[in-house]
Amino acid sequence: MTLTDEHVTAERLAELLADDSIAMAHRALWLLLWEGDLRVLDLLSLEIQDIDLAGRRVTGVCGREVPEGEGGLSERAVEVLGLLIGDRGSGPLFAVGGRALSWEQVMQTADEQGHPVHAFRVGGRRHRQG
Repeated sequence: MTLTDEHVTAERLAELLADDSIAMAHRALWLLLWEGDLRVLDLLSLEIQDIDLAGRRVTGVCGREVPEGEGGLSERAVEVLGLLIGDRGSGPLFAVGGRALSWEQVMQTADEQGHPVHAFRVGGRRHRQG
């Protein structure tokens, strides 16, 4: 598919998040890209145990502890991540069928929706800046 946008709008993100034909792992990744400043590869490195849903935060990235007060998650992100994690107790956070998402899968799925993967992060940053 031809890439159509260099940033994703809030409305387009909402459409994509509601699309059950897209694997939850991709939708959750896009949401975290939109809401935060972590890079794709940093997000793909996350393990389930790096997420504290009750505390609404990411606790570690790439084997490094995230300082208290950083790595906050929105209520929407906690809800989506809860659905993604389900009853899994360990393993890669962003997984489909028990296998971690690859960079190639992430790029391909975003492209299929008409967006380069970096457009989610850019769109979120633009939205936060007003």
